[in-house]
Amino acid sequence: MSVDNVDLKLLIGGPQGGGIESAGQIVLKSFVLKGYHVIGTREYQSNIIGAHSYFTVRVRANRPGAIHFPVDAATLLDAESIFTHFTDIKSGGFIVYDTGAVNQKLRLIAPMPKPLKQRLNKFFQEKGLEPVAGSALKVAEENGVKLIGLPMKELIRKVAHETGAPLSRASKTINTMGLTAMLYLSGVELAWIEKAINVHFAAKKKVADMNVYAAKLAAEYIDEVYGGPCCFIPEGPHLGKDVMLATGNEIVAMGKATGGLTMQTYYPITPASDEALFLEGHRNLELAPWAEEVLNLKKLGAVVLQTEDELSAIIGALGAGAAGARVATSTSGPGFALMNEAISLGIMAEIPVVITLWMRGGPSTGLPTREGQQDLLHAMFSGHGDNPKIVLASGDHVEAFYDAIKALNWAEKYQTPVIHVLDKYLASTVTSLHREDIDPLKIRIERGKLVENPGPGYLRYKITEDGISPRAPMGKTIMTVTGLEHTEDGMPTEDPVVREEMMAKRRRKFETIANEIPSEEKVVLHGDPDAKITIVSWGSTKPIILEALKLLEAEGIKANFLQIRVFYPFPREEVLDVLTRAETVIDVEQNDLLQAAFLIRGFTGFEIKHFVKKLTGRALWDTEVAHAVKRILETGEREVVVNGGA
Repeated sequence: MSVDNVDLKLLIGGPQGGGIESAGQIVLKSFVLKGYHVIGTREYQSNIIGAHSYFTVRVRANRPGAIHFPVDAATLLDAESIFTHFTDIKSGGFIVYDTGAVNQKLRLIAPMPKPLKQRLNKFFQEKGLEPVAGSALKVAEENGVKLIGLPMKELIRKVAHETGAPLSRASKTINTMGLTAMLYLSGVELAWIEKAINVHFAAKKKVADMNVYAAKLAAEYIDEVYGGPCCFIPEGPHLGKDVMLATGNEIVAMGKATGGLTMQTYYPITPASDEALFLEGHRNLELAPWAEEVLNLKKLGAVVLQTEDELSAIIGALGAGAAGARVATSTSGPGFALMNEAISLGIMAEIPVVITLWMRGGPSTGLPTREGQQDLLHAMFSGHGDNPKIVLASGDHVEAFYDAIKALNWAEKYQTPVIHVLDKYLASTVTSLHREDIDPLKIRIERGKLVENPGPGYLRYKITEDGISPRAPMGKTIMTVTGLEHTEDGMPTEDPVVREEMMAKRRRKFETIANEIPSEEKVVLHGDPDAKITIVSWGSTKPIILEALKLLEAEGIKANFLQIRVFYPFPREEVLDVLTRAETVIDVEQNDLLQAAFLIRGFTGFEIKHFVKKLTGRALWDTEVAHAVKRILETGEREVVVNGGA
């Protein structure tokens, strides 16, 4: 196998709380150390322990944009994982499983959702098979999948005996043995796996040593029983280079810290909390000498404040913003709903604040740990009254890093709330990044019309041609900051002439924003601009659609992709220019109302006629997009709903 041909898709499944996250991270680290780019994402339920969880990984020489099914190999560590994923492995691939799970009865798996049990019971009944894990494995084998059984209880006892660890602690190495068998069979040398284990458990030497021994034991078993690896993966092109693994939560936190954030407020909520917790753990960063020179700072520091609820979080952020702090708050849909009144306050009082909105499946509590793009309209129309603000949507990790900085700049430059829209898929997806992908030398911090020493007669809400007033922090001079309509000096008023002047001032500010944000930052057209098929979408569907374009091109179908990045102010002319040149336009979204298409129709009058949507709360696949586009082109269907994933 040549480096360019490496495109490996792997899956690890097991019980929630059973170390699936660590197992996935070790797999990712093994391939990064070997010189490859990776992407990995975890699907998990909104309970603490017991129910099914799985981690999907894709490996390539160039950075993968999407997970991909069916996978080449899977490690299924319990019976529930076998029942859930036995059809997700392609013919010619293999399953690593615990031989002790084969007789597990479907009806006895308590955490498994009842609807899935019913579907599986019907499936096995139609096949004339007993509903046990071994039957699922038999079906996989009949479909061309090789079965690799590991006697986990026996191997765990050996780990305990050789390392002196209690059996309860040694049992935690089941993930390591499973992932080692999968990687070793796939062609990853044991040395890379061991190194990844040592990196992952660097702060816990005893744990690392025990897992290294477990890995050796698994590799020896594969050699003895299955004849060793079935293929060889060469060293990757990025061997020895500086590579970082980061989730979307972490990369946004890094962007904010690098962009000069001085305060972040939050109330714990999935999936936003991890961003704030990462910031909290790295709120005082020592800088390298070159970074000190570029940023003119000795340290990057930020106050991270957990409040009693989301309303307090945004009010606290607004107070800090009014005092001159470079400030943000972070939440997801239910918390954002509580922030609506304060968003209007930020607009009326012209206070800079960034609201990082990590979408998840709704409405209400909905799917707390699952994917969804259901809050776009919520972001657009948040707050009451006429309330111009900025709504920015990131498509991938690199965009999210720079957008976090851009949002802070725009909030201060235009003295308004900026809603930075992201989602759970991006939050929990891990990707590999090179140093040049997030280059601090590209960063410019803009604070707009900030006046540190206002003179006599300072007017906080001075009427200006561009609608933007000089901004002095509270404490630098006497001023009134209010959510009531006000005069130029901030005093509340209901005077009709002043009211009209202030409405016009805020409108001019919005026009300034619309005119000053460059077109290339509002929308991006990926692919051949002359293609007759245009896919339009937004957010984390970006890298998935780009992968789908490659799949379509391989089948002779040429399409491009219009990514909308800034929704408010809406880029009417830029969007119309692309869509009116296409013969077929297909909207791809992960919400039922097709919210971007709704906005396109409202702002431009252009009506999209074909749609692809996914509503399951699971990640969108590149294969799903490609197959749906082909189906629309072949049949002319208006709407295709895709639903892959467990």
